[in-house]
Amino acid sequence: MMLVATLGGTVTANAADDLLQGFTLSGHFDYYYMFDLGNPSTGAGSNLRQFDVSPNQFGFAAFELDLIRKATATNPFGITANFLLGKNADIIALNEPAGQNSSKLIQQLYVTYAVPKSDATVDLGKFLSWVGYEGADSSANDNYSRSFLYTLGQPVYHTGLRGSTTIAKNVTGSVYLVNGWNEVQDSNGGKSYGATVALTPSSKAAVTFNYYGGQEGSAAVNGSGFTSVGGRTVNLGDFIATYQLSGKVKLAVNADYADAKGFDGTGGGKWSGVAAYVTDQFSSKFSGAIRAETVSDPDGIRGVGFSARYNSLTGTLTWNTSKDSLFRLEARYDKSNASVFNADNNTPKDNRTTITLSHVLKF
Repeated sequence: MMLVATLGGTVTANAADDLLQGFTLSGHFDYYYMFDLGNPSTGAGSNLRQFDVSPNQFGFAAFELDLIRKATATNPFGITANFLLGKNADIIALNEPAGQNSSKLIQQLYVTYAVPKSDATVDLGKFLSWVGYEGADSSANDNYSRSFLYTLGQPVYHTGLRGSTTIAKNVTGSVYLVNGWNEVQDSNGGKSYGATVALTPSSKAAVTFNYYGGQEGSAAVNGSGFTSVGGRTVNLGDFIATYQLSGKVKLAVNADYADAKGFDGTGGGKWSGVAAYVTDQFSSKFSGAIRAETVSDPDGIRGVGFSARYNSLTGTLTWNTSKDSLFRLEARYDKSNASVFNADNNTPKDNRTTITLSHVLKF
């Protein structure tokens, strides 16, 4: 019996090895503690923030498991699967038309086809958005918290097709056809679309132009995170530029302009914003980053439902204790021309100060 059990275990292990052949497995654990000096109630939380929404308590942001098989010349089909647990998964899927629990555990899941005898690729499935400088993974960003520009003005994910290729020397391009803005299930009959042109004029500089457009929302869904339901035709232009000023100092800027034209009685509007970043790698273990930004929502369709401007100044100190461990201490000051930030006694204020300690552990 022991021999049978041993052989059975060996066969099972070999089957698992065969199934995972060519795949790489990795992931990370992201948690934080944030002090919100405005002391909002636990139920209200720190509003108008993307993921760091739990004030004055420990926040389990994310546990991500990444399973990836790259497309190669011998096997042109690749797979990318990112599975997500934690508060970030709940927030990302909050307004999903198919329901919050329909696919919130799947951050990305797409198949890649590498076109033979070229560098062109085609992706099919759910993937993170091409719009914006910042992303869903905090450890890949200059700062821990996400900007107002990311939170209020940019999509997080899409479901559909993506094609990418080299256009010319130092120029790449991509085109997209997707269900919509933060949608696995399309909320209306129209598809959304987009394009990217990325230039690397030198080893120190990179410039990216992104476009996103399409019909968003419906009579029952506030597409694109609008403050009210209804259908709108969205056009979003996104500009990203980075420059390596020296071996240690990097500069970056991200600017957006968007309009949303309502139809069937739905109100439209515009929003715009710009965020600027300076990052300094002090040493092999320590770095610092400063972000300054402003976002304008004159028609009240992105933030709190009325006209407001959102400004923020963020400073982040990063300590890489090892290649897999990332501690961050961040101070952030938010300011608006209106009283929009949750505070104590349920009385909103026009400013907010937060201090956050976070840890990302990779594997």
